[in-house]
Amino acid sequence: MKRKILLFVSIAIISIMAIGCQKETTPTKKPIEPIEPKTVKFYYQDGTPALTVAKLAKENPDIDKNITIDYQMQKSPDLLVSEILKEGADIAIVPSNLAAQAFNKDLSYKVIGTATWGSMYLTSTEDIKSFQDLKGKEIYTFGKGLTPDLVLRYILSKNGVEPDSDVKITYLNSAAEMGPAFLSGKTNLAVLPEPLLSVVTTKKEDAKIIFDLNEEWSNASGAEKGFPQSSLIIKTDLIEEDKEFVEKFIKEYEASRKWAIENPSELGEYVEELEISVAKEIVKKGIRWTNPENFNIKDSIPEYETYYKAILDFEPKFIGGKVPSEELYFEK
Repeated sequence: MKRKILLFVSIAIISIMAIGCQKETTPTKKPIEPIEPKTVKFYYQDGTPALTVAKLAKENPDIDKNITIDYQMQKSPDLLVSEILKEGADIAIVPSNLAAQAFNKDLSYKVIGTATWGSMYLTSTEDIKSFQDLKGKEIYTFGKGLTPDLVLRYILSKNGVEPDSDVKITYLNSAAEMGPAFLSGKTNLAVLPEPLLSVVTTKKEDAKIIFDLNEEWSNASGAEKGFPQSSLIIKTDLIEEDKEFVEKFIKEYEASRKWAIENPSELGEYVEELEISVAKEIVKKGIRWTNPENFNIKDSIPEYETYYKAILDFEPKFIGGKVPSEELYFEK
């Protein structure tokens, strides 16, 4: 009887020890922590860059359930520059030289693609056939020391016209001032960006394009696509932390850009609702888009390098003193 009792006790002890071992060796499952929602700030300038964003801003597609995009259109270029230099924007469309400047200041942005290619045109009511015909004339433009100035001066000099002696260049404060100056007859020879050009040619029938500056830049520099006027940039931290979201966003932006180019009538309606300062009627008629099919940065790095090298020769501080390395560019 005693043996039976001892055997029973032994079995019980062994069972308890086995259960204890199982409890000790069984890993405990950590509770899944919920992903905290966050807001991504997307800054872009009023005008043509805003047109490429119109579909996104209006429809606000759900790209990631945990990420909200705050679309902020900037009326003032200075405000946009300020947000980039203090790294306030997570995503932005900026003048391409500002992207280089930010990179050379060690700010954490990468160029994703070209939002808009050169869309500036030397326009006149005069019958001008060649660059030599410009000698002795006064040309109105805007953005002294910035891209419009650089591009005009570069093209003139490459075509045998000395910007500081053969012509007189008169600068206005902004592109918005160019239209009234041309329409009033204050000047009949001016650099007009799109979509302002479409407004002017609609109202002044004898206005005509003398030179497409993007095309002339290509001829003078050898850059096949011309110059990248504005670029989509994204903060490096966002790329590294939320790569899946970034890749989905890039696809949505490309679709928005393509839609804007191919659907002028619908775009006109969105323009009015979003208060983009481009006349709805002008947008509906269609504006000139340069290189509409070229967005991917992988195919355009030579154009950027040519653009930055030209700026370096003209005004180094405009890009932060040096041509950026290829680390500036993001490739999917």
